[in-house]
Amino acid sequence: MMNKLFLVIPLLLVLTLGVSFTYAESIIPGWIKNTALWYGQDKISEKEYLESLRYLINNKILFLDEAEKNTVLDPTITSNEVSVTKPRINQCSTLYQSYKNIGKAQFIAKYEHVNYINICVKLYQDPIWNYQGGDRLEQLNAKFIEFEQKAKESKPKLSYEPSVKILSTTKIGEGKYDVKFNVCAGDKKIDKAKVLVKSAIESIQVGTNKDIPENVCRTYVTQLHANNVANIQITILEQVLE
Repeated sequence: MMNKLFLVIPLLLVLTLGVSFTYAESIIPGWIKNTALWYGQDKISEKEYLESLRYLINNKILFLDEAEKNTVLDPTITSNEVSVTKPRINQCSTLYQSYKNIGKAQFIAKYEHVNYINICVKLYQDPIWNYQGGDRLEQLNAKFIEFEQKAKESKPKLSYEPSVKILSTTKIGEGKYDVKFNVCAGDKKIDKAKVLVKSAIESIQVGTNKDIPENVCRTYVTQLHANNVANIQITILEQVLE
C-alpha cells in the first residue's frame, strides 16, 4: 500500500497544486482523476495506472518543463508492446491487455469515458489486429476510420419538422383566453408561416411576422373564445421554408 501512495501522490499533486509540471491549454480529462483512486482501491493494475500518466505526458496534455511545452511534436505513447504516432490507435493498443483480462462487456463499461471504445473493440475482433506487417499502424488506422464512418452512417438520421406548442392559456374574461404558443422551425428556416388557433367555438389565423431560424422557436400570443381550454388546438396551415 505504501508503494501505491508513492505512485498516487505525484498525480494528486499535479491535479491539485501543479507541482513540477506545466499544462497544455486543455484541461486534464476527468477520467484521469479517477485513475489514481481506482489504483489505490486495487481496481486497476499498476501498469494501467502508469500508462495513464504516460498518456498525459506523451500526448502533450502534461509537460515536464516549460521548454518541452513550447516544442511541437506528434503525439505518441510508448509501451513495452507498441510505439505509435496515432493517439486513438495507441489508446486502443494500451487498453488491449485489459480487454483480454476482463472481457468485452466489463471492458466497455469500465472505459465508457473513451468515446471511441466500441471501435477499439471492433479492431480487437478484426483479423487486422493480428497483422504484423511494417505498415501495421497505417492498416489499423485505416480500419479504425472505416469502422468510425460505418458507425456514423448507421445512426438514425432524425428529421426535425416545424412544430407548434401551447405554452399557456390565461383566462381574461368569460369564455375568453390569452393563448401563448411557440412556433418552432425544424431543419430549415421558416421564412413565413400561418398557424390556425382554434377551439370548439372560434378559429383564428395567426401569421408569423419574423423569420424563424432553423432549430429556433418564436413565441406568440393571441386571444380566443373557448368553452373548455382543453379543446384549444394549434396547427400549421402554411409555411415557406428556405
